[in-house]
Amino acid sequence: MASETKQQQQPQIEEQADRERRLRPRFRALIDEMMNQIRRIAREADWTPEARAKAEADLERIMSQVRREATNPR
Repeated sequence: MASETKQQQQPQIEEQADRERRLRPRFRALIDEMMNQIRRIAREADWTPEARAKAEADLERIMSQVRREATNPR
């Protein structure tokens, strides 16, 4: 019975997530930018201290924007 409820709720959750993405394109763009930065950092093998500091600062900037957008009422 509990699994039926979860199965019934899943489409509703997915629809809500899709609606959220459409209504908040700036938020979605920021998340995409953050994920791209994380992937870029993960692929980098040899970091100079300056390059690493810049990449971390860029990621922190993006994450701050994501947090602000996430808590910003529509």
